[in-house]
Amino acid sequence: MTSAHVKKEIGEALDYANAAALRLAVVRIYRTLRIHADRNITASQGSALARIEKEGTVRVGVLAQLEGITPASMSKIVDSLENRNLIERIPDSLDGRASVIQMSDGGRELFFEIRSASTEMLEGAISSLSDDERGLLRQSLPVLEKISETLQVK
Repeated sequence: MTSAHVKKEIGEALDYANAAALRLAVVRIYRTLRIHADRNITASQGSALARIEKEGTVRVGVLAQLEGITPASMSKIVDSLENRNLIERIPDSLDGRASVIQMSDGGRELFFEIRSASTEMLEGAISSLSDDERGLLRQSLPVLEKISETLQVK
């Protein structure tokens, strides 16, 4: 085996190990944030609320596509959010037979509570880092955002 092959295999092993370590760290961070910022909302409901907040108004089918789930599953999530008065359906201005969903005032309030609680937890964790570690984190954010965008495309 040539040294080029060995270097390639080592690089692939390091990439896999880094991916595994990143996955574990992200899962642990996410789980901790979910537990401490929980407002009796499921992960699917929270993700849908975040997407609705980002989109403004959206059809259920489009929301399902954006979230990568079936329209039937998204309909159940939307119904549960509507039953809790976190979203509201309004007539679609382009098609009077259809409706779009948007966040209600109560949904917006809950969404911002959850986001604030999570952000404050992360801020506390970040403040415990050294100046050098905070600098590394700051430098890594564009890379993490690029990974996030790449994963969303797939």
